[in-house]
Amino acid sequence: MSLERGVELFNRGLYWEAHEAWEEAWTPDRHGPDRGFYKGLIQVAAGCLHYTRRNRRGTVNKWRSGADFLRVYPAAHRQVALAPLVASVDRMLAALEAEAWPRLELPKIDWTDTGPAR
Repeated sequence: MSLERGVELFNRGLYWEAHEAWEEAWTPDRHGPDRGFYKGLIQVAAGCLHYTRRNRRGTVNKWRSGADFLRVYPAAHRQVALAPLVASVDRMLAALEAEAWPRLELPKIDWTDTGPAR
C-alpha cells in the first residue's frame, strides 16, 4: 500500500481502506518527519467514516485533530494539496456546529505538481 493508493481509496469514499493504506505506508517510519502528515490523513479519513455513520462526536474529534496535524505542513506536501483539504474540513466542522446534522459533500484529495514525482 502507498500514499497514492490511500488517496485513491479516500477519493472513492472508502475511508476505512484509505486509513489502512496510510497506516501501512507510514509504518516503516513512524517517528520520521511525515508522522503528523500520515496521522492527519488517517484521522481525516476516520472522521469521514464517522460522518457516514452519523457519529457526531467521532466526526468532530477526528476531523479537528486530523486538520490540526496537517496545518503544520506546507500547503502541498508530498504532492498532496493539503490546504484545500484542511479548508474543507474546517468548513465541515463549522457546518456541524451550525446545524443538527448537515448534509455535507465529503472532501476529495487533490494532487499538486510540486515535489518529487509520484
